[in-house]
Formats: sequence, structure tokens, C-alpha cells
Amino acid sequence: MKRFLAHLLILALFLTGCGIGGKQNTTISSNTTMSKSFSKANESDIMWKWSFKNNHKTLENLQIFKSTDRGNSWTEINLPINVFPKDAYSDVYVENVVPYFLDSNNGWISWINNSDTTLYVIKTTDGGKTWNKLSYKLPQLSQSISKIQFVTQNTGWLLVVSDSAVEQQIKYLLKTNDGGKTWQKVNVTSSDPYSGLPIVGTSTDMIFYGTDNGWIGVSNPISADVILYKTVDGGNTWSKVSVPTPQGYEKYCILSASVPIFKDDKNGTLNIDFYRTNDGKSENHTVTYVTNDGGNTWSTNIYAYDENKHIFVN
Repeated sequence: MKRFLAHLLILALFLTGCGIGGKQNTTISSNTTMSKSFSKANESDIMWKWSFKNNHKTLENLQIFKSTDRGNSWTEINLPINVFPKDAYSDVYVENVVPYFLDSNNGWISWINNSDTTLYVIKTTDGGKTWNKLSYKLPQLSQSISKIQFVTQNTGWLLVVSDSAVEQQIKYLLKTNDGGKTWQKVNVTSSDPYSGLPIVGTSTDMIFYGTDNGWIGVSNPISADVILYKTVDGGNTWSKVSVPTPQGYEKYCILSASVPIFKDDKNGTLNIDFYRTNDGKSENHTVTYVTNDGGNTWSTNIYAYDENKHIFVN
């Protein structure tokens, strides 16, 4: 409780001033719960997946699996966590352990030590045969990793957030140009919605398409306003994108973050989950928005509604 109140105070002040390793073949055992999250790399046959042994969600129990045949068989990759002092990774829970794999060779596993806001990374450039250890001191209140993504072996972004307070949290965006050895803060939460990332929302998602164009989506637990931001300069500046709320959804809220998925430079989709409680019952509707101009505008004419409460807008 004291920690929560301390974060509230700091948040208010902030707004006011505003080579070891190996791999082995393995069979995934019945007591291993596979994560629903997985990363499909750029090569069509390569897939990576991770889990936690016996559902103990600590770094010591993290398992990384690699498939070279579209998931028909898997190889477990050994992780050299013993190259760090134990206090760097002990009792680190799943929210802070974030793997990312760019392709068949390049991968990063990152986490934050909440005691001193240090970012730790183990990195491979040879498909998990060997790993290098990296560490970096993060800004104050960097409590967990929301998303990490690389678009080349050297260029990547890290979205970190503070603990949440009154449905808000501070968000930091950092960028690396040397594969994760060093990071530069390129954007941060601001009270000005046109100069920085929004303070509202406790769920965030991020995606970049190349070195310049990127998107950040944020949940909105207090209204039906879709919070979506776009950058065209690698994350240095962001602009809020207008996504209209469908008629009849004005009293809903948005509990999960969403980012657009593009099939080419112009055409993409954006799935937004609208939620509310009505007479004690929960209602959840997914609306799919469509763009054909690179995400500058999103269409809103609802013309289909199925029994699964999935709405398509065009």
C-alpha cells in the first residue's frame, strides 16, 4: 500500500513538471504450460515459443523452444542465466520477462530488476548456440516491459511502464541502434497529448514497420475513445490518430491495447475490444476497423454483426 501511494505522489509530481549456451532436442512435457505468446520470425519455416516449467513464472523456469519446420518439431534452447548474479533474476515474474526473436539467428530475452530499475538482456546472434549478456540502467519508475521489438539486428525499441495508479501509468519509449548494448530515451508520457505518450491506460502495445513507421495502442478504462498513436520518424515524435467510436458504443470502455496489422503500405486492420457491464452482466464486442491510406483514416460504417459479437466496419 505504501508503495502504491508513493507511486501516486511521484506520478502527480511528474505530470506537474511535465558467449555461453547450448541447445538440445526435447519433447514438450505434459507439465509444461506453453505460453499463448509466440514469435514467428521473418523466415516462413522458423518459429519460436516460450513457456515456464511447472507454471512457475520466474526466469529460472523460462524455457525457449525453436522450430525450423513450422511447429512440427521443437528444439529447446538452453539459457545461460547463471552468467548474472542471482539477485539480477530471482523472483522476476512473467510480466517482466519478455523474449523477442527477429529471425532464425537473432533473439533477445529481457527483464527488469524492480529493485534498481536495471534492464537485463541476454542476446543471441546464432540461433541460441551462444548468448551475450547486456545490462542498462532505466529511467526512474520503469517497473515492467510492455513490449520489445527489433526491425534489424541493430535497430529496436523498448516500451517500459511504471506501476499503475488510478488507471494511469508513466510510459517510456527507448531506442537502440547497436543491438541493445545502449538505449536512448526517445519519448515519454506527457500531459500534452500532442507531444508525448498518453498517461491514461494500463495496457499498451507497440509495433514498428521498418525503421521509421510505428504504432502504439493504449487501453482506455474510462471511456470508449480509441487511443492510437503513430510515428513516422522512428519514435521521436508521435501523433494521435482519430479512430471514431461506433454509434451505440459511447458508454463502453477499452480494456486491452491494440495496434494495426498491415498487409502492405496502405491496407490494414485494427481490432478494438469494447467492454461494459450492463445490469450486472459483462458485454464484450470486437470491432474491426479498416484503412486503405496507411492508417491516416479508419472507416466506421458497421454493416455486419454475427452471433459471436464480432462487428466489421468499413
